[in-house]
Amino acid sequence: MTIGIIGFGSFGKFLAEKLSSHSVVKVYDRRERPTTWRADFDEVAACDYVVLSVPLDAYTETLERLATVIPPTSVLVDVCSVKERPIELIRHYLPEQPLVATHPLFGPESASHSLQGMTMVMCPEVSAAEPYAKIKDFAEKLELSIVEMSTAEHDREMAVVQGLTFFIARTLDEMNIHSQRLSTPSFERLLHLAELEQHHSTELFRTIQQGNLYARSARRAFLGAAQMIDSELDNDEESKVV
Repeated sequence: MTIGIIGFGSFGKFLAEKLSSHSVVKVYDRRERPTTWRADFDEVAACDYVVLSVPLDAYTETLERLATVIPPTSVLVDVCSVKERPIELIRHYLPEQPLVATHPLFGPESASHSLQGMTMVMCPEVSAAEPYAKIKDFAEKLELSIVEMSTAEHDREMAVVQGLTFFIARTLDEMNIHSQRLSTPSFERLLHLAELEQHHSTELFRTIQQGNLYARSARRAFLGAAQMIDSELDNDEESKVV
């Protein structure tokens, strides 16, 4: 079995490292970063499984190129942090290609030592049955926890779970909360959240915020609740003055 990975950012590199002990891994990266797994695009596209490890805004270009060379038997594995939009693009450019839609809820930081107990979402309703079953079985042998849901269910939940978390983390980082001299256990948790920004690329942030149809609503709900609380506090202060 061969696994091709398109994209060698932090997650693509992480996948190559984790999968190379189970299969022959080949990697294509347009930035031509040095790696022992390096291969040309056509060679990677011809692998048994082809993992798309590129930002959402690179999907169109990548899929257009894949459409000209990928064999009909190669299985596309989508690992994007959002699901509805990438699946829509894949079906537009490669409507007959076998596909397995997943979202590993972990990465180089959280699973650097072990994959055991980490969660991976899989979307059966848009995936080809046979390769889906094989990948699910492989993931369970790695002791991953599999959650099955539709692409819409995934994106609605992740708009809060990931979209809102990343939004708050970036906001805290922009506020430079690390400059405070004093601290408490609760504040340390905020600092830890702000530090998420040091491990996530701008491309990932934009994919999660702009590629998820429900992310804006989650942000607006948060900002609305914050504004309501702020207004209530202002009103309390004004009533005391009167």
